[in-house]
Amino acid sequence: MNSLAYPNPHALGCPWYEAGERLGAPNIKWCESTVCAWISEPANTWSNLAYVLVAMLVGWQCRRSPHAELRWMAPALCAMGLLSGVYHASNIYLTQALDFLGMFLFIFWLLVINLRRNQWLSVRWQLGGYVMLVALGMVLVHAMYLLQWRFQWLIALATLLLIATELSARRFANEHVPLRDYRLTLALLAGAQAASLADLNRTACEPTHPWLQGHALWHVLSALALYFAVHHYRRLRYD
Repeated sequence: MNSLAYPNPHALGCPWYEAGERLGAPNIKWCESTVCAWISEPANTWSNLAYVLVAMLVGWQCRRSPHAELRWMAPALCAMGLLSGVYHASNIYLTQALDFLGMFLFIFWLLVINLRRNQWLSVRWQLGGYVMLVALGMVLVHAMYLLQWRFQWLIALATLLLIATELSARRFANEHVPLRDYRLTLALLAGAQAASLADLNRTACEPTHPWLQGHALWHVLSALALYFAVHHYRRLRYD
């Protein structure tokens, strides 16, 4: 699998080297240096605890909700954080794909809710539509990996779809939910994306710094953004 143009980030003899050779190297390398240890990117790994903490808070807030749409958000957020942590610890393609699975589990759940709000998807088809979206996302990830295309663009596309369907629901479904939390979500996501791009492009890059990493900041800011996103969705009516 590693005959592709992606170099194995692990040195020969390090814990994840053989897995990288057998299961593929990731299609991207963040600024943080890959260390010869089971946790190969410490800052990028531990910063995913932000998602887990947010998931615990969201789970507490939604624990008595009668709506499955809200109760699923905490497990999806927790899965996102754990799978991203596993990816950055191992830094191989297989776990990178699982990282995208975690993101799809949360993002596509919000998208399904938006499709329902626009009456483009019925309650009856909510779960089936969600499973198909997640499955399609994973197929596209692997296809784009084989074609050596940046499948990170799938997350950008999903985010744009979320924004478009949110605006559509407000206009055509005559919703009057305040946008304060949604604006906070977008502002935090913009900051997170700026930090991640600065990391990727090596604009602001300290490879050996123990915690100051742009992609780690992406984890923290985007976790905060998703907390406010959930708060926005808690204001909706699900009947």
